[in-house]
Amino acid sequence: MVTKEIQTGVFVHVLPTKQFATTHIAVNFTQQLNRRTLNGRVLASNMLETASAKYSSQTKFAQALSEMTGASFGTEVFKVGQLHTIRLQLNLVHERFTPAGSHILNDGFDFLNEVINRPIGDETTGFASVIFNRQKEMALDEVAGLREDKPYYALREALQAYFGSSDQALPAFGTIDGLEATTSQQAWQVWQDSVAHDRIDIVVVGDVDFNKVIAATNQFNFAPRQQLLQATYHQDLLPQVKQVKSQDEVTQARLVLGYSLTSNSDERFIANVFNGLFGGLAISRLFLNIRESAGLVYGISSDYNPYTGLLLVEAGVDQINLAITITKINEELQHLQQTLVSEEELVIVKQLLKTSYTMTLDQPLYLADRLYNQQVLHQELTDEAWLTKIDAVTAAQVQAFAQRAVLQLQYEMVGGDANVD
Repeated sequence: MVTKEIQTGVFVHVLPTKQFATTHIAVNFTQQLNRRTLNGRVLASNMLETASAKYSSQTKFAQALSEMTGASFGTEVFKVGQLHTIRLQLNLVHERFTPAGSHILNDGFDFLNEVINRPIGDETTGFASVIFNRQKEMALDEVAGLREDKPYYALREALQAYFGSSDQALPAFGTIDGLEATTSQQAWQVWQDSVAHDRIDIVVVGDVDFNKVIAATNQFNFAPRQQLLQATYHQDLLPQVKQVKSQDEVTQARLVLGYSLTSNSDERFIANVFNGLFGGLAISRLFLNIRESAGLVYGISSDYNPYTGLLLVEAGVDQINLAITITKINEELQHLQQTLVSEEELVIVKQLLKTSYTMTLDQPLYLADRLYNQQVLHQELTDEAWLTKIDAVTAAQVQAFAQRAVLQLQYEMVGGDANVD
């Protein structure tokens, strides 16, 4: 992988590989999570995916992609700790599969430049109102629709309860109130500010020439910027466990337990192994002991976020079994805190983690995402080093890590009568 800072705060990362028949380009605009700009960024992202000044309708937009031998393009927004990113992704077939004389890589960067620097609208009125209003309605419908995804909705309510009024509680894709209140002019200005001030990481994965990529990016004409980013969020321990019970139209109760579990970047491999043992894999203790052996839950898993220091356990469970399930989850955590894991179990979990990691190496999207994370979070590591560090984790390290977990949140979503078989 080769990296060049083409302007202060603007980076190009190229991973040359003949592994794929495509070239994957991701342009990432990253800033600190901020409730004043978040909803405008979401709506701007939707607009960029739909039209531009040159491609002023969805039909013209689609035609432009079709003319690049069926290229695909999309945008997304996401969070990494306290960071919020707008990502533009363009997939192109390799030039050897295109007609003679075509320059599809340059065409792709020309397209991205149109989308980024010449969106549809103007400084006075903002994004084109007809398209913007339609995109806003669609965004509102999508957010409202998540209300029916009970596992997701329970998790969002649990996170809101834990993080409270902090910006960290905000979902990456905005809120209904925030989206409704954002005007086309506000979203336009938020995007212009993002282009001018965000950290920008352009990631290219494919059989490409580094110098040609650099030459193609020059047309963006990005100005220098100083963007000091801090991904890690810290929250002090609550004086007591926060207990929340909500009622909804569910036949299966949802349980979310949250534990404070702070770590530093040197411990991320220990954290991976711990989470795999606890509830992150299909052979984890939560899955085998609480779902398979005890039959207490329909599904159960854990997830650890090193950037917020929050360990979450989610489960779908009959309401009548909520109390015993909570007890059993905490018992499984206590076992990891009090007793060294066997070498056999440790080896199995490590192998599954390494296999999962290795499988993603065949997917350019994952490779581009990994490169972005490594650069923004300053965690550069070769694939071989990643696998070696997983192997190096010891049972004693896992135990010491588990001992730092402190229960902070107990969220239950219930509804109707308890299910009794």
